[in-house]
Amino acid sequence: MSHFSRITTSITDLKILQQSLKDLDFDYSTKNSHLQDGNGNLEPVDIIVKKNDKNIMGFVWNGKEYTFISDFDLWQNHHDIYPENIIEKILQQYAINSIIDVSHNEGFQAIDRETLKDGSIKLTVQRWN
Repeated sequence: MSHFSRITTSITDLKILQQSLKDLDFDYSTKNSHLQDGNGNLEPVDIIVKKNDKNIMGFVWNGKEYTFISDFDLWQNHHDIYPENIIEKILQQYAINSIIDVSHNEGFQAIDRETLKDGSIKLTVQRWN
């Protein structure tokens, strides 16, 4: 049965979320949009996320953080995307981009990024005095 799933996130920075979606090869729009589930129900979203020109998920600002919204039944024809781990990938990329952003603000520069066997990411930053 098709329905919207909602996951509260710790995502608070729109700019970093947008960069994270770009890094993961998603297209997005911040224009007033609606996400449609398999039953035709519409859900207003602040950010609509697309893959292969199809709206597949969205984010809604609740005044404090963004909530992830999607109808996972719509993903069955996208074999290159796995809904059970896409939010994890977005949150991981958001965390990396947040660290890079804070590091840059503190005068550091990212010099190396390595994805480890377990899927974690090792980020090396340095600062010259």
